[in-house]
Amino acid sequence: MKAKQAMKKMLETVIVALFAILCSIVLIQIVCRFAHIQQTWIDETSKLIFVWLTYLGGAITVGRGMNITFDLIIESRKGQQFTVLFSLINICCIIFLGGLIVLGFQNAWSTRISYLPMTHANMGIMNLAIPVGGIVMLIEQIEWFRRTLKARKELEKEC
Repeated sequence: MKAKQAMKKMLETVIVALFAILCSIVLIQIVCRFAHIQQTWIDETSKLIFVWLTYLGGAITVGRGMNITFDLIIESRKGQQFTVLFSLINICCIIFLGGLIVLGFQNAWSTRISYLPMTHANMGIMNLAIPVGGIVMLIEQIEWFRRTLKARKELEKEC
C-alpha cells in the first residue's frame, strides 16, 4: 500500500514539475516575442513536455474516476445491474488502455530514429509518453474499479 502511495506522490510531483517548466518556458517565449527574439527550441520543448503532461495527467483523472462514462445511467442502477454495467464499462476501458499501450510502444519504437529539427530530441522519447501513461492509467483504472465495487457493495449492505 505504501508503494502505491509513493508512486502516486512521485507522479504528482513529476506532473507539477512538468507543468511549472511548461509555464516557465512559455512565459520565456512570450517575453522573447515581445523583444523580437526568435527562440524556436521553446516551441518544440513545450510540445514535448505537453505530451508527457497529458498522458501522465490522464492517470490522475482515471485514478479519481473522472474518465468519461455514463454516470447518470450507472448510478441509477442498483445491485447486480450496477455491477454488470460498471464491470462492462471498466472492461472496455481496460481493453482500450491495453491497445493504447501496445500501439504506443510500437509508435515509440518506430519513431526512435527520428529527431526534432531544433532541439534534436528523440521522437521516440516523446512518443514513449503514450505507453508509459497508458501503463499508469491501466494500473489506476484497475485500482479504481476494485475500490469502487468494494465501496458500492458496502453501501448497499448498509441500506
